[in-house]
Amino acid sequence: MGLNTNFATPKSKDFMSGVWVNNVTVVSVEPIYGGTEWQHEKYKDDIGVNIVIEIGQSFQPTFYVGGRLKKDDFGETVGLGSVRRVSEFFDAINVDVNMDDDTYKLDETNLENCVGKEFMRLSYVSGKRENGKLKYTDFQTVASAQSEKRDLVSTFKDHINKEWIKNYKPEVMEDNNPSIGNDELSDW
Repeated sequence: MGLNTNFATPKSKDFMSGVWVNNVTVVSVEPIYGGTEWQHEKYKDDIGVNIVIEIGQSFQPTFYVGGRLKKDDFGETVGLGSVRRVSEFFDAINVDVNMDDDTYKLDETNLENCVGKEFMRLSYVSGKRENGKLKYTDFQTVASAQSEKRDLVSTFKDHINKEWIKNYKPEVMEDNNPSIGNDELSDW
């Protein structure tokens, strides 16, 4: 059975297997309306942004943040709803972008000011690909580059506890080297 203890340190409480947090830099931002091709028709986002990011590798992936507007029983928009994630992205990089209250479109005037800005991104293991390699998913909530990593991890844990994230699969790492990426979080 092994030795079981209840010892816990502040570092062990913050650590999550299969979770990586790092700062990335914005290369470009493109507004997306009506969802993406990979979203289920019933749950397509109203507003989103495709953000090409520099991650220090030989490629620049696209990071997506989006959400649906909050509507009343008559279908009238009454609030940001989960589009708040888009607002949080712009807050994290300290760029003001306005949204037209009639068309629900982003004013693209300041989008060029996003280029070169840094923000903190969290990625997590969400399964395995057909070739056996780990599959990663980005958490759409971001933080400013100066934030504490543990704060973003804490938000992620909260989303898991509320069962808003159903595809976090750290158990698939058992067949792979579990130490890959963990050095990122080991200094907590």
